[in-house]
Amino acid sequence: MLRKNVTTSKSIFALASGRLPCAVAIEKISGRDAIDLARKLFKPQSGGELEKKRSMVMGTLFDPEGKKIDDCLALVFVGPHSHTGEDSIEFHCHGSEPVIRKLEEALLHLGAAPAQPGEFSYRAHLNGKITANQMENLGDIYLARDTADLDQIYSRKDGSLTERISNLRENLVKTQAILDTAVDFSEEYSDVIGQAKAPLIQTIHECSEIIQRYSRLKKGATTPRLVLAGKPNAGKSSLFNALLGRYRAIVHEEAGTTRDVIEEDIEVRGRRWKLVDTAGFRDSSESREKEGIELGERFLSAAAFWILVVDGSLGISPDEENLIEKYGNKPHVVVWNKMDLEQWSAPQGKWYGKSVHPLSAKTADGINELWARLEAELSKKESQAPLPTAVEASRLEKARELIEALLVQLERNELPEYLAEINREATRALELVVGEVGTEDVLDRVFGEFCIGK
Repeated sequence: MLRKNVTTSKSIFALASGRLPCAVAIEKISGRDAIDLARKLFKPQSGGELEKKRSMVMGTLFDPEGKKIDDCLALVFVGPHSHTGEDSIEFHCHGSEPVIRKLEEALLHLGAAPAQPGEFSYRAHLNGKITANQMENLGDIYLARDTADLDQIYSRKDGSLTERISNLRENLVKTQAILDTAVDFSEEYSDVIGQAKAPLIQTIHECSEIIQRYSRLKKGATTPRLVLAGKPNAGKSSLFNALLGRYRAIVHEEAGTTRDVIEEDIEVRGRRWKLVDTAGFRDSSESREKEGIELGERFLSAAAFWILVVDGSLGISPDEENLIEKYGNKPHVVVWNKMDLEQWSAPQGKWYGKSVHPLSAKTADGINELWARLEAELSKKESQAPLPTAVEASRLEKARELIEALLVQLERNELPEYLAEINREATRALELVVGEVGTEDVLDRVFGEFCIGK
């Protein structure tokens, strides 16, 4: 296991600022002799040597042979008042690959060791700077795809998971009462056992929903697509630009300007979506346009949500009707565009069961109202399950496995005494889900998933 090789006797170093080249690179050093190491490489502009006190000092880095590495800023943190609880140094250098390579070679030459993934956080935990629970949250912050993920991570203390688990436990308590009744009244076994299945199935379903919520975070679930569709020159590209708030897609009076698919990220209520502009849908014999239409069809088929854009100055054509008949079962809204034109008109009431949304993508009139509607519609697709930590999800999975095993034994008409014991074990497993997280629970994850430099 990786952490068996971890020792706190040596100072460690790592690049904390990410990929090179960049504007500023931050090399972090931590350990009992970190400041002594820094003194051998860094010379303050003011003369003398680096002092052992909290400070920010401009100076120059030199390798052990006295060759200049870079001019930089040194930040000194004296333990225990540092992130790791140890003496720590940060060198803020120019973000050049040769600069960082020479600096790390010098640190290695002086006896420091390259940090393993998560090792700075591990030392912080050993020195009482962060708890195991905080390390768990830290790991999930790295995985967050958007602000909605962050909000859920930061709100874990609101008790929503504890409340949900408590409700699931109540299902098992009810099952326990049913099974105990079956023990006492064996002649009514089949009737009683039948009553036990429904709460167990519900509990398995809810456990799976919570586990999948974490699974989507960890695996970086595919960003859902919001696809704009309609016939050529309906104003899809203008609406695409209006929703983005900037010019991205080419807009032209000539129909069929968009012949490819254009994608950009947008956030709707903190959740990231891919906004997709497609080629106009119509019968076409021109090979390049036809290829673009087929590509748009594939994106529309896979869309989580779509917007039908209608040219309100021309009204409905068979092209829009074909789209609705083919994709109307997928979540969507209907936009009646070009309301800035005199000949624009919209249907009264609903069209194909949907209220139409009037707007002008050109003038942005109606865009705010469309945003409000999209926020309302897209939020319906969000899972309402609380976001567990990795440890909680793992514990919940064990509880679910026990409940699934219980359901299998129920189907086999096993003795109620045996079933009752499995149910008690599953209940205990559920109670552990939101228990205190221990250091051992998260260390494998810290060294397996954290980035180097953290």
